[in-house]
Amino acid sequence: MTETPDMIIVGAGLSGLLTAWRCLDVNPGLTIEIVEASDQIAGDHTWSFNLTDVAPDLQDWIKPFIAYQWDRYDVKFPKRERTLDIPYCTGNSETLRACVQPHIESGRLQVRLNTRVETLSPDHVVLGNGEKLSATCVLDARGFEPNNDVFLGYQKFVGHVIKTETPHGVERPIIMDATVEQLGGYRFVYCLPYSETELLVEDTYYTDGPDLQSQEVDALIKDYIRDRLRVDEYEVVRREKGVLPITLAVKKDAYYPPAIGIRGGFFHAVTGYSFPDALKNAYWLAWGFDCFKNFPDEQAEGHIYSACINLKREKYKSERFLRLLNRMLFRAAKPTERYSVLQRFYGLNQGLIERFYGGTLTWRDKARILIGKPPVPVSKALYNFSESAFIRRERKKDAP
Repeated sequence: MTETPDMIIVGAGLSGLLTAWRCLDVNPGLTIEIVEASDQIAGDHTWSFNLTDVAPDLQDWIKPFIAYQWDRYDVKFPKRERTLDIPYCTGNSETLRACVQPHIESGRLQVRLNTRVETLSPDHVVLGNGEKLSATCVLDARGFEPNNDVFLGYQKFVGHVIKTETPHGVERPIIMDATVEQLGGYRFVYCLPYSETELLVEDTYYTDGPDLQSQEVDALIKDYIRDRLRVDEYEVVRREKGVLPITLAVKKDAYYPPAIGIRGGFFHAVTGYSFPDALKNAYWLAWGFDCFKNFPDEQAEGHIYSACINLKREKYKSERFLRLLNRMLFRAAKPTERYSVLQRFYGLNQGLIERFYGGTLTWRDKARILIGKPPVPVSKALYNFSESAFIRRERKKDAP
């Protein structure tokens, strides 16, 4: 790329690469430069989602990203087991890299690896070596960063992809198996059968702090494979681990200047799923750039920057109820009894569950979730109901 690119994206993770892919697909003359701090794009990750989270007119477009798809999945709790007829999909770093590779080969997408960004603004970035890169539009798609105006719980996980000598017997995904011992918070095991002899087994925890003792979790995964799946002979072909933010409360306009992806707060507040939000942002930013590409550079830059702000403000408003549910889960329920909140939720109708994951709950849905015998003490639920009061208490608690 010998000329100034139209767009610079800082961060080559899910959100940055999805945005680049979509923008380049729908804007034939567009050029993009991605600046990534690590030594490869897309990292080494797995991203899953309900197909119903994706708008129908985008489902064909994302097919190259999908590595595996199932027609239904299971959830298991001490007092409830259920199969949901919701198509479930998984993509990974390998499929994401394949999606953008044609644009890299064409020269329209240039990638700088092992490159640290010192400062970032709407129309330029300054690299760690002092070099300045300019573009009509700069998007910040770097990873999660703590924010004093965002109050969090955490979802922590360790996953083993195993190869068995004989069929493992798991026919469809188990999204939550909460029949396991509850340790320090809400714990469940997540299983994805990639084939008859290949399986992802992931041990997940919703806890108050981000610390992850991966060696201890490794041992628990081995116990689950042996005792629950009845598999003795297997090889661990891949390991992954992660710590994801779960949002309890957010001060309005906390994410400023705006960013996309995890850093910008674009993930499902309760589940931590990030693919649906990354896809929505990619769609709207590609559409916005197409609309504004013929404006003078400074006007196009301003419109794209404003679009990022508007996306974040809409996200803030739309997830107010989900943050309330998280405060019920993390602050009103006892850590080892948090599973009961999800156990009750998965007894609701499938349409509501689909809308919950898709971020499209209606007022009727919200009332249905709250009505009935609460799975947490009423006094604690009321105490944590107000988001603004919760933030004031948290600030007072952290004050010197």
